Amino acid sequence: MGKFISLERKTSPTLTIDAGELANVKIGDSVAVNGACLSVVEKAQNLYKFNLSQETLQLSNFGDLTRGSYVNIELPLTLQDFLGGHLVSGHLDGVARVKAIGAGAGSTKFSFVYRDRQWKKFLIHKGSVTINGISLTISEVKSSYFSVEIIPHTLETTNLKYLKIGERVNLELDMLAKYLHNLIKPVF
Repeated sequence: MGKFISLERKTSPTLTIDAGELANVKIGDSVAVNGACLSVVEKAQNLYKFNLSQETLQLSNFGDLTRGSYVNIELPLTLQDFLGGHLVSGHLDGVARVKAIGAGAGSTKFSFVYRDRQWKKFLIHKGSVTINGISLTISEVKSSYFSVEIIPHTLETTNLKYLKIGERVNLELDMLAKYLHNLIKPVF
């Protein structure tokens, strides 16, 4: 995790985070911040700056963050790395809002409300979803919300432990499901 420092909303919006020392990361490299794939445009010690497009601003929760908020950080996967989750592109589909947080048997259940009804076809029980860049398994799907079960290790090492009901999170739907849907949908 790193910390949100600022979001400057100029002609070219710029996000600044304190990410600690990211080994071998240089200007132009991709880094996922809360699940959004961003390119490093400037770095000084532990501070990293990223330009944001208007689409990224609209589809993300970056505008909601306050100085010191924790953000999840992940470096890109290389073809030599072990794949320990589902494939994630860092191309956000939008945001969902925390509906409920509850203790389960050995896990914490998070439920998220989504507004875009078109997303339901990509939300499958035991399927994958990415919340703030974290690859998760869906445990429940309803018409306007879905739930995931978070194990203690994931809760402790991500910014999910700081979420409160009503907050928005970045969401990326399962990439393979989106590609398959696009391949089989009727063309008119």
